[in-house]
Amino acid sequence: MIRQLAVITFALFVSAIARGDDAAEILFAEKVLPILQTKCIACHGPEKQEGGLRLDSREAAIIGGDNGSALVTGDPEQSRLILAVRFDDPDFQMPPKDRLSEAQIATLTQWVKAGAAWGTAGSAAEAIDHNYPTGDAFTDPNNPIRKIWRGERLDLWSLKSPVKSPVPEATGTTHPIDAFIQQRLTSEGASPSPQADRRTLIRRVTFDLTGLPPSPEEVEAFVAASEPAAYAQLVERLLASPRYGERQARLWLDVVRYADTHGYERDEFRPLAWQYRDYVVRAFNQDKPFDRFVLEQLAGDELVAGLPATPAEADALIATGYLQLGQWDSTAAIFQEEDRLRADEQADLTNTTASAFLGLTMSCCQCHDHKYDPLSQADHYRLRAFFAGVQRRDDLVIELPAEREAIETHNAALDRECAPLKEEQSKLDKEKESDKPQYDELQAKISEIEGRRRHLQVTMGATDRTDPPATHVFYQGDFHSPREEVAPGFVSVVKSGAAAIEPPSPETTGRRLALAKWLITPDNPWTARVLVNRVWQQHFGAGLVATPNDFGYTGVQPSHPELLDWLAIEFIERGWSVKELHRWIVMSTTYRQSSHDRDDARAIDPENRLLWRQNVQRLDAETLRDSLLSVSGLLQLDGSGKPKWPDVPEELLYAQPGIQEAIKGEDGGRMQGWFTDPVDQTDVRSLYLVRKRCLPIPFLQAFDLPDTTVSCARRDRTVVAPQALMLLNSPDSVRCAEAFATRVRILSDTTLNAEAHSPEITQQAFRLALGRQPDESEQALALRFLKQQIEGHRLRSGAEHAEEQALIDLSRAILNLNEFAYYD
Repeated sequence: MIRQLAVITFALFVSAIARGDDAAEILFAEKVLPILQTKCIACHGPEKQEGGLRLDSREAAIIGGDNGSALVTGDPEQSRLILAVRFDDPDFQMPPKDRLSEAQIATLTQWVKAGAAWGTAGSAAEAIDHNYPTGDAFTDPNNPIRKIWRGERLDLWSLKSPVKSPVPEATGTTHPIDAFIQQRLTSEGASPSPQADRRTLIRRVTFDLTGLPPSPEEVEAFVAASEPAAYAQLVERLLASPRYGERQARLWLDVVRYADTHGYERDEFRPLAWQYRDYVVRAFNQDKPFDRFVLEQLAGDELVAGLPATPAEADALIATGYLQLGQWDSTAAIFQEEDRLRADEQADLTNTTASAFLGLTMSCCQCHDHKYDPLSQADHYRLRAFFAGVQRRDDLVIELPAEREAIETHNAALDRECAPLKEEQSKLDKEKESDKPQYDELQAKISEIEGRRRHLQVTMGATDRTDPPATHVFYQGDFHSPREEVAPGFVSVVKSGAAAIEPPSPETTGRRLALAKWLITPDNPWTARVLVNRVWQQHFGAGLVATPNDFGYTGVQPSHPELLDWLAIEFIERGWSVKELHRWIVMSTTYRQSSHDRDDARAIDPENRLLWRQNVQRLDAETLRDSLLSVSGLLQLDGSGKPKWPDVPEELLYAQPGIQEAIKGEDGGRMQGWFTDPVDQTDVRSLYLVRKRCLPIPFLQAFDLPDTTVSCARRDRTVVAPQALMLLNSPDSVRCAEAFATRVRILSDTTLNAEAHSPEITQQAFRLALGRQPDESEQALALRFLKQQIEGHRLRSGAEHAEEQALIDLSRAILNLNEFAYYD
């Protein structure tokens, strides 16, 4: 294939020369020039000439550098340019970190053989002004993206604005989602699956919307309900539950890489980070419109004039905690690395924002133009410039006016109480032996009064400098090598040039507000699609786009593009309501299908991309732990506020340098340690447990807890032996099994012994854990297991507590069933 490409390329060049037309120039402009621009000019151009060589003009290439001419026209074997890109000589390989493809090498080789026509296409180092406004890359030949890629790479589906296609006509349904899905199934010769049974359905939708299992009473009531509106009423109850916001928050915190600590070696605790977590819970429970949710996180401080006057304004300030969620290295100042830390922070914030809201892999553009998508290196730094003025703040006042006034009045009274004591103390000399006792006595009284002083509530967030530093493109991503200056700007392929920015007040630049507003404008093709896809993934295990943080060429094409666009536009038109989006999806018959496999459909679509059935899903780490606590009766539902610190093995603490330093008392009060809470205080939802970057909670980590240094769009779902061992034998699992056994015994209200059958025990255990009764074979097996375990415990340790231990053993077995860890 490569040889054929070389022959074709050579033939085109020779033909062009023979015809005497401009085809050679076109081929140079479209094939050769982009290679030189993207692969060579950074090191061999007007700004930098490694080895004294420039490759930005034909004349410069022929003159060559320190080692002689790089280009001998008509003779690739004597052209050092060709010898370097072939990588035949281990000591002479260019570009060293980014080898050309065989097709690119063939193109250059045949170009040289045909005479190395340069033509009038322009310099290989042709400057592109990324700050100059042009039209989009589809219509304006001066758009920088169109120039860089010569009009190629613009056929990517996600670059085009969503189009709301008419809802297809489908037999037997009026739900738009079902109509789109059925049309595709019919066209592929497949058919949907029947509806799931009611027990399966209530478990599915309850886990999906709240992250908790339904109670046995809820399952039984729904199974017994006969009215047609029962399912719709169930959905409304779940959407109104406080647990809904907790579930949605957990998924969003993955996307924005939330943690309660700074990261790096010290990994200090952030005592105020939890306020952002609780803000996200409130936002989803209130069904805060997603466009407002975006505005607040990126620019909440720019939406509030002065101190907050309402709870909504306080929340807007708390939301800016998003801008601080990345890692932060407190040792940077010690080693004079503040510039490095600032560059890392800015890059991380830019990349996370692009992934979370746009589904773009902007991190690929830190060092060079994107290799696949029509995104330039300048695009990364144009987005980064919006954050150039960000200042981390841990002192943003969020106290409301009435409370601020009450605190001021309270503290003024303390000042009056202290005044005469301080006046009397000022007349004494604390160094004078006769005055010292009275001085110390007065100081003790003053300290006691000062200890009653109240303080304004503050939050972790961010504001802007009014004089943000200039943003430069870094050569190969190295902050030591700044190049051209760029102004804040959006993704050039759809909106080039410097962004129009109007500061909302003299105290801020308005840059982040401008970015946030663009993210939610109709001419942005990504934001609504990305969020819709994330919610779809929550309900089906995979999104309509299976790569939710990558809507580019290396990502997966949407399985149902018309449906994705229809939902995205509908989402915007319905006021960006996330609850409404959930409602639309879970009310569809597509969502309510059975998950049972079918040979006929599998033969057509083995990966179920057409959605001819529902997908079986495993509980994620937090949902699994929360389910254990729920069915055992240990779960405490109100866990908001400061994070809880569960007990972890001591050897894990000593394995972390920062924690070890704290244990020895050498952390200087930087809160590097692990602050274990009493076990009963940690029986809250896993959302409210501490997320320490250097030490994930072992139980959760075993079940694919994501890394908190980068945005996580979709959890891994591995099936490995340590998971079974953790669920069976970990202290947390055993404690839950013990509590579960106690609950089963109390609710079954029967005596368990080896001689008498106790079906009520096994029935109650299945009912609590799985929401159903055991069948005959399960009942017999469970009773036989109980009998064997009772007898075994009696032999090993006597009659005392043998029945209790046996029931705990059965509880551990039931809580390890696949049916407990998966839902379908």
